[in-house]
Amino acid sequence: MRVIETLANLPAELAEKIPDVKLQEQDIRVTLAQEGLTRGGILPPKLSLADFALSFEASAEATVRNFNSVGDVDENGVVGEAPPANAPPSDMPRPQLILGGNTGWMRYQATARIKASASGGWSMVTVNGQTELSATLSDYRAHPLTRNMREAAKEDLAQPRLLVLSTDLTKMATGDAVAWRVRGMLETGLDLGWADLFTSNLSELSFVRNSELIELKSSIVALVRARVSLVDDYQLSFSRPGPGRIHLAVRKAKSHEAASGAGLGITVAFSDPEAVQARLKEVLSALAGQAESKVDELIEKALRKVLSPEEEALLRAVLERLGLDPQLINLGHLKQEWDEFKQKVESALEKVVKARVASAFQYEYLRISESATLLEVELDEATALRFHGSLLRGNLVDLMAWLREPANAGTFTLKNYLNSASFTLQQTVGFSLTVGTFEVLKSRNTLKQTWVSQENTQGARRQAFLGRRAYEDALLGHRNRWMVDFQADMESFALAPAASDFRYGLHMLLWGQKKKLSKQELQQAVDDAVVWGVLDANDASKVTSTLEAHLGKTDVQTQVELKVSDAMLRELVPRIQGFDVKLFARALARAMPWSEQTARVSSEFRKLVYAPIWEAYLTEVMNKGSFLSGDLSPTRAAQIAAWFIQRDATVKELASGLLLREMTWQPPGGNFSFAEVTDKNRNTLAKCRRFVDGLVRLRKSIEERRSGEELRTVHSDLESLWNTGFHLRAAGAVLAEVAKSTPRGLGGIERTFTVRLADSQEQLVFSTAFGPTVP
Repeated sequence: MRVIETLANLPAELAEKIPDVKLQEQDIRVTLAQEGLTRGGILPPKLSLADFALSFEASAEATVRNFNSVGDVDENGVVGEAPPANAPPSDMPRPQLILGGNTGWMRYQATARIKASASGGWSMVTVNGQTELSATLSDYRAHPLTRNMREAAKEDLAQPRLLVLSTDLTKMATGDAVAWRVRGMLETGLDLGWADLFTSNLSELSFVRNSELIELKSSIVALVRARVSLVDDYQLSFSRPGPGRIHLAVRKAKSHEAASGAGLGITVAFSDPEAVQARLKEVLSALAGQAESKVDELIEKALRKVLSPEEEALLRAVLERLGLDPQLINLGHLKQEWDEFKQKVESALEKVVKARVASAFQYEYLRISESATLLEVELDEATALRFHGSLLRGNLVDLMAWLREPANAGTFTLKNYLNSASFTLQQTVGFSLTVGTFEVLKSRNTLKQTWVSQENTQGARRQAFLGRRAYEDALLGHRNRWMVDFQADMESFALAPAASDFRYGLHMLLWGQKKKLSKQELQQAVDDAVVWGVLDANDASKVTSTLEAHLGKTDVQTQVELKVSDAMLRELVPRIQGFDVKLFARALARAMPWSEQTARVSSEFRKLVYAPIWEAYLTEVMNKGSFLSGDLSPTRAAQIAAWFIQRDATVKELASGLLLREMTWQPPGGNFSFAEVTDKNRNTLAKCRRFVDGLVRLRKSIEERRSGEELRTVHSDLESLWNTGFHLRAAGAVLAEVAKSTPRGLGGIERTFTVRLADSQEQLVFSTAFGPTVP
């Protein structure tokens, strides 16, 4: 590219539009045909590089703008006002050049056609079969506000910077920036905790009979490294905050995808091809109920016909558990069947892990607002020059691999990556990659409703809604943190987004941590899992026995999760379209606090005792109580409970020992008796009805193609039933019971009980396998 040492005069069509005044005195937005810049030698008609060529078409438009005061808006997001302190990265743009001082900027912007070379070595410009795309190149020059704009333009345009050459970075003065906006393949990387991939994903690996307990043991510190690719419009920008330093940012940009486009097209590959194979033994052991090596040993003995009676019984039990014919013991192809089973599990495991990474990445990516940063890091100039070429090609993986190296720590500052300040995302929960146990731990009754919208060049929108409620509830003891996430996002653009265009999901989490967990506290946490259908009663006893060895010895973290996918939620919603007092009475009864008394020791006993009590209470609120307040008095609640304990044969048999506690109400009361629970968790009937109203509104919004804005009201209705820990337990119980009536059965909901042990750095994930409902 020819360098102009001096520019004696601006092209006439440009000179007449740039005023001969100081930068601070006037705002300008100059548009001209690029022919004027190519004819004057400022831009080359064509610039050929190794992998591609840039062509600056004469008929395309170039622009010149200035930014001189707070309030000026740069559509590229490079120049702007400083964000408020501690503002979340996803909530607003994070400009690299900050307005408000004595410096302003001139921005020169041109459009070029990119054409791949014959080698086709640049995936970014060969995506979807296209070999030619458009790019927008921007050059930001810092000047004192007192600088004459026309003279500044003469100086700047003498040596324009296009970013495609690494030497353009070295030419930047402090306060300058260059940017490149294009549509193409963007490849990045993730380090995820292997254990996190299975806290709510065991249902896809349930190659076992119904009602079998799955126990997956894995290391908390083990990582899986993945490469994630997607197709979208994005902007790469470099600025110089000071001598020898470069501030790099990758932002989402206005999309060129059509409203009928295929979406982001996210694909996942493992950086280590053996990543799945290395962890396959853990999954096989969880499914077989025995170590994989033990099963291999038993099969080898069976083939040699040297099994002892005890070993034969054990192998038969394993085969029955896995749904294989126990008679295989006597057949020569037993090993072949076992090897085929392992291959099936390996294939499913790889599919599950990739799906989890892809869906979680898409969840985060869609909730990054347009012009907010996907990646933002400050590093030294030599490193920026080293990775300039790969970054230009949409490859973030090479730079991120360098940033992860321990030897490079301290040489850079990571400001943001996927709404986090870390490349390694561990102990994450729900749909998100960046909501982890630290965020749950610091939660204090927070409610977040956020819309993120990306617009394409046709004016169509792709939207994502975040509805999250987090809370600390002292009434739940050590299990005093919880979080619920209502997911709604679009994969493709739509000119008028409707509720039917969204994918939905619901994630519920009960979380607790204690340094020395008592047996009673463990039983309370396990009871949460039973109430939500994660474990059945038999497996609850097995899990408690398994974990008793760790009681009082180490820091124990527990979490119970329900995760409802889009497909399953669409099956559940039509089944809850009216307030069924019996359904909610059963759920509220199961959610009553656990204790060692017979009437409270299991969720089934609580259902037998408290379902009729709750039904009578809710019915009286509807018929006689004050619907506006939504409650009967605690004294009246105690009378209802006492009546059933004294006169209902089933209730009396199980709960007679609780009569004295249940029949009286003494303020302020605790959180045990029926009257105390109704007093501490008020407006139960109104909240249950609002929950139903939310599901009705969701169904109608989808069927009638109402505006996506309806989802804000849907979430407000739904979250009324999870703004106390007791009501959250009841909400999970409702979903678990209704799920049993669907073709997918309870197995259609991802359900897990996870325990993390600090001393051994182990994670245990438990779930009872439930398959489709049998007619």
